[in-house]
Amino acid sequence: MEKANVALYQYLTEHANEMTYQWLQKRTPKETLHYTADRESETELKEREQHEALISIVAKALTGKEETGEELNKWALQFARDRAVHEVPVFESVGQFKIFRGIVWSRVQAFSETCSQEIAKQDVFEWSERLNHTIDEIIEVFTEEYHQVTIIQLNAQKEMINELSAPIMPISEGIGILPLVGEIDTYRARTILESVLEQCSALRLSYLFLDISGVPIVDTMVAYQIFKVIDSTKLLGIETIISGIRPEIAQTVVKLGIDFSNVKTERSLVKALSKRGFKIHES
Repeated sequence: MEKANVALYQYLTEHANEMTYQWLQKRTPKETLHYTADRESETELKEREQHEALISIVAKALTGKEETGEELNKWALQFARDRAVHEVPVFESVGQFKIFRGIVWSRVQAFSETCSQEIAKQDVFEWSERLNHTIDEIIEVFTEEYHQVTIIQLNAQKEMINELSAPIMPISEGIGILPLVGEIDTYRARTILESVLEQCSALRLSYLFLDISGVPIVDTMVAYQIFKVIDSTKLLGIETIISGIRPEIAQTVVKLGIDFSNVKTERSLVKALSKRGFKIHES
């Protein structure tokens, strides 16, 4: 079988360009831009090199060479990182591996039929088993690494969004405004509390105007976090005034049985500021 393996390896590597072209032509216009068949670009050239490299690795794997494992793993990891960075849906990449499997197997069949050497059925069975095992291993490594990269990207984006979601704007010495916008989940609420305390301390605030007019829903958790902000800032010697409590939010607060009687509130941020001596001039 050794001679047959060598001949198969040579056959596949000699037809690597054709197989790559065939692989790229299998893409449809409905797929994402990253997988558009008629696009020629620097990215596409890189993809061609990646595909040809994979063909070489798979050709080695079909011969039974054990040292291809590390090379295969390295290829799958890099391919996953490239696809994750370009935000190519994972199902599209997995679909491409399915197409690749079919292309390679067609070539193996063609080789078996045209080879001058006599190819035993056992050889074909082994090539089939090795091909399926190799592609399955690629998919496993690819999807795991793609998931890890995606999680890292999402966490980084979440951290960045949270850092920007609760900025205290100092408007005068010892006075700051904190406008909250968007839905607040448990994670963001905890981040806001930590960020507010750090910013208040850094800015040496005496007064904090907390405006929640941009928060669409105030449930028990959000209300609890607001109280924690008020209590925590009070320990720092800061007086916190809440504004922007809309009628529907007020009704929700009442239904939830939350007591806002000891909390200083104002209908709007403008009114809260004007009561403390700040005049808002319209341009």
